[in-house]
Amino acid sequence: MAANLPPVTPWYVCLTKPRREALAVRKLEEQGYEVFLPMLTHWEKTRAGWAKRQQVMFPRYGFVRCARPEQSIGPIRSTPGVSGLVSFGVLPAILDDGTLAAIRSLAERQARKVEEKVNPFQAGDSVEVAAGPLKGMSGIVSAVAEERVTIMLGLLGREKPVAVPVGQVTLA
Repeated sequence: MAANLPPVTPWYVCLTKPRREALAVRKLEEQGYEVFLPMLTHWEKTRAGWAKRQQVMFPRYGFVRCARPEQSIGPIRSTPGVSGLVSFGVLPAILDDGTLAAIRSLAERQARKVEEKVNPFQAGDSVEVAAGPLKGMSGIVSAVAEERVTIMLGLLGREKPVAVPVGQVTLA
C-alpha cells in the first residue's frame, strides 16, 4: 500500500530582467516561492590581487516552484525583477527534480573545485608577469603557494625558477 505523499510541484523556468536575477530571487522568496539560481565561482583579477567571484550560471534565468500546493504561479509574472515564465505556446516550461538536481550538483562541484585552490594557478599553466621587474616575461608555473607562484622563466639562456607574488601574474 502506497503512502499518501504530497504532490510534487514542478520547477518552472523564470526569465528575469537583465542583471536583476538577485532582485527576482529575493522578491520571489518573500512571496513564499522556492527559488534556485545556480551560480558559478571563478577567479577574477582585481587591484588588490586575485579574488573569488560568483556569477549567474544562466544569465537572466532562474528556477522557481510553488512551496505550497495551493500557491499559484500567477504572481510570478508581476514580481519585481521578473520578465515572466519561459513558455512553449501557452504551457510554461518545466524541469523535473532530476534535471534540477543535476544542475545543482554541477554548480556545487564547480564551486568546490575553485574553493580548494588558494589562487587561480596550477602547475603547468602558461602565465605572463603583468607587474614588477619581470613584467612582460612569460613562463610555465612549476609550483604554487598561497602568496607566490614559482615560474620557470628563460633567463640568460637557461630556464630558471623564479618566485613571483600571485598579484603580479596573469594567465597567458
